[in-house]
Formats: sequence, C-alpha cells, structure tokens
Amino acid sequence: MDPQAFDRNRRTFILAAAVLAAGGALSCEQPQGLKRSRSSKPLEGGEAGASGATGASGAGGDAAKTMQQGGNAAKQSSANTAKQGAEAAKADGITPKPPAPPVERPLPPTTEPAIRVKSGGLPKSDPKIRIDGPGAHLWIIEPGNAQPGTVGQSPVEFRWTDAGWKATEAAGTSRARPLALPARATLEIMALRDEPQRLKLSGATSIAGGKESEWPGTVRLVPQPTDPNEPVDVVHEVPMETYLPGVLAQELFNKWTVNVHRAQAVAARSWALCEIAQWRNRRHFDVVAGELGQAWIGATKHQRSIDAVAGTRGEVLLWTGRVVPAYYSSCCGGERASARDAISSSIVHDIPPLMVTKKDGRDCCSSAPTYRWQSKFDLATFGRTLPAWAREEGYASLFKVDGLRRIEIAERNAAGRPVRFQITDAKGMLYEVQAERLRFALNADPARPGNLRPSKERLKSAFIEPLVVGKELVVSGRGHGHGVGMCQYGAEAMAKKGAKPSAILSRYYPGADLVKAYA
Repeated sequence: MDPQAFDRNRRTFILAAAVLAAGGALSCEQPQGLKRSRSSKPLEGGEAGASGATGASGAGGDAAKTMQQGGNAAKQSSANTAKQGAEAAKADGITPKPPAPPVERPLPPTTEPAIRVKSGGLPKSDPKIRIDGPGAHLWIIEPGNAQPGTVGQSPVEFRWTDAGWKATEAAGTSRARPLALPARATLEIMALRDEPQRLKLSGATSIAGGKESEWPGTVRLVPQPTDPNEPVDVVHEVPMETYLPGVLAQELFNKWTVNVHRAQAVAARSWALCEIAQWRNRRHFDVVAGELGQAWIGATKHQRSIDAVAGTRGEVLLWTGRVVPAYYSSCCGGERASARDAISSSIVHDIPPLMVTKKDGRDCCSSAPTYRWQSKFDLATFGRTLPAWAREEGYASLFKVDGLRRIEIAERNAAGRPVRFQITDAKGMLYEVQAERLRFALNADPARPGNLRPSKERLKSAFIEPLVVGKELVVSGRGHGHGVGMCQYGAEAMAKKGAKPSAILSRYYPGADLVKAYA
C-alpha cells in the first residue's frame, strides 16, 4: 500500500523530517510525501495491484507500500538529522508538528470486524451523487442521532450546497420530489432490513470505481466544509470478509494462481486490521480505496478472489501475538526493503517479519515488466523543485538545497537496497535524505511541487542509482513500489513452482505466525 499521503488539506498528520527522525511513532499508515492522483481509476481485472497496501504498488500498479536496518550507527545518524532539521526549521520560523502518540499493533479480533473505506469524494465543481438500492426504498440516518431516520424512494440524489444537503427521492423519474434531511449532518445510507446490503453509486466521477459502480455495505456522506476540492467524503462501512474480494480482484491479475490469491488475502486482511487500529478513533475512515491504501473495486464477481477470501476466512499474520501490518508491493526489484526504512520509524515496524537482515539469494521477480527501468530528469529543474517540495511537505533539512551537483547512495540495507542518499548541491553543501523521500521529491510536479507528476513520469520505486550526466539526472531503477513485505510478482513466481500460501507468507514475512483469528 504509493500515493502516499492523504489529501493534503486534511491529512491527520504529516511529520517534518526532524520529527520523524527523532522517533515520531506512526503505526500502519502509509509513507508521507505524495498525494492522490486524480486520474486514478481502478478497473476490475486490469492492472494488478493498482495500489497495494499503504500506498504500495501492487503487481503492475501505480503506487507503493513501504523500513529497519542500520543499528546504532543509523540511530545516531537519525538523531543528528533530527537535530539539524529542527535547527533549520527554527531558523526559518517553522514549528515542527509534534509526533502522534504510538499505537501498538492490534490483538487479533475474535469476531469479524467491519472496515470503513473511503472510496473518494464529491468534487466541488459538481458535488452530487445518486444512490440506488436493491429495493424500492433507501433508509437514511444521521449516525449518532437517536432518531429513526428517513425512508426515501430509490434512487435518491444527494447534492451538497452552501446551505447544506439538498436531496431528491425517486430522482430522474416523474415521481421525483424533495426529501427533507438534516442540513449539514453526516448521512448514512443503506438498503432496508432483509434486503441485500449493496448499493449502486453514480454521478460522482472521483470515487474509486468511477462514474457508476456497485458497492457492498452502507455508505456515509461526510461533509468536509474546509476542503477546497472535495467538500464531501464518500465512505463505506463493510464487513471485512465482504471487503476483501474487491481488494484481490484489483490488486492481482485475475488469471494469477489460486495460491497467490490466498496469500494476498491473508496479507491484505492483516494490513487492514492494523489500519483499523491506527485510525478508528482518529478520523472517519480506516483505509482509502486506491493507490493511497489498498485498491478496492467494491463488489466483484471474480470467483478466484471470492474463493481465496472464503478459503482463508479470519486468517492473519501475527508476531508475538499481535497482528503484523503485512505491507506488499508489485515488484521488489530483487531485494526487499525494511518497513523502518521505507515506511516510517514507528515502533510497530521494528519487528522481524518487516526487517531485512540479509540478501534474499533468490531473484524472485525478474519476469516483472518493471523489474528494471530508467527515468531522466532535467537537473536544473529538479534542483529548483527539491527545496520547494521540501517546504511544501515540511522537510526542513532540505530547505536550503541550492542547485544539484550529484546524488550518491549513502547507505544500503543488508540486502543492498539503498536506504539513504547524499545530495551535493551547487555550492558543495551536503544533505542526506531517505530513499523514499527522494523518490517522492522526484515525483513532485515542478510547476506545483505539492502535487504529483503525471503517473507515467513518476519513479516506480526508491531502489535507484542516480547519475548526473551533463544537464540531466539519469535514474536507473528496479522494481515497482516500496518493496516491503510480499513482492506480488515474486509470490506468483513461487506459486507457479508449487509453493503453498503458507510458504509464500513465510518467505516475505519471516517469523510471522499464520493464525485463524475468527471463524
């Protein structure tokens, strides 16, 4: 799970470089520094892994999931970086945001939980959505309000205005009429009791499934009046085992083997449980559908995905009795990353299943189309973009970069994958930056550094070797995504050779226990 940071005006938190290096504890959240691509639109059975857990690129996808390694020397380096970053921030009149309190990895649930999934939002240019139920009526309530709610004739169109909600029942028919609703409340929409809980959404072009799609569970329309782009979030509450088939149908190529689908189901379930624990009391959704979290197509008829989820129902990965945030990405490029290096320095990532302590010794994913690749950037342009991006994202240690002379690998993990880079600017000043942050900076739009380049222009991973050649920065890269945890192409290669799901999971999450948490 690439994108990588939630809508910038609404991020629950973003850590400045100084704070993160000083030990700001995150849990199962995605790496900071990138924002959602507006053009992202998952298509069932299309590119595998249009996202991957926590912004991680899934197989053939466009995003990333993302660190450990370095021991005492790395800790000292981080402490020095923190001090320098804090001093730079102070000198520039910036107060770094305090770290969020740590959230421990959750205990495995004993019953099936529900998960809240943000599929998108209503755009300010046309903030309306039409919801159609399986029967003739929809039930609409205000969560937390003791009132029984309102029953409206399906389909119901909801439009957000300066005065609040304007709703029309039997929308698009001769029976259409206004429907009275609380003006500015969060609305929860569901099918009537004893009807299938499955709703069709249409009219909102920015939800993950596109302009018209079908979704299991209930739908919440959550006003976000301070958001300049999407004044309403669309959030679904779905039972975990109903949610997961729509993840697999989008994260993997539908033709891939049964065993890789089953391994993916366990990883996706484990990661999602950690996200629920991280966000349940902090915001109104647990995960994002798409490259900012796990891809999710909503309802699916893909039988292999349905069967894989049913066949692994309740199965999760544990370390010392607690759930492992089982990150995964499309292609590791032959060597994996530690979660503490590629995602965050949170204490929850400091566990053996998410560490890399030696070379793998097996080239697992050389068949992937993104196993090796190359990108080129104008050197002068990136020299201007880097400090501008750092200011947008609050990375104080990079504020004063003045042009670029070279970028070199400063540290590798035990497998040989880059962890940190050293930047020499035009004045000969030295700066260090984490590999994933450098990737985010290179993916920033030079015209608007707070936004992303078009997807085709972005670096696919931080497994790179940059080289200044004349007026260009030539980046030779490997893999797609952050490289933490399961490599989807590698897992498929193992499955094709007969590996069982337990063997796949054991390789990519070493030491983790595979346990059935609930029936």
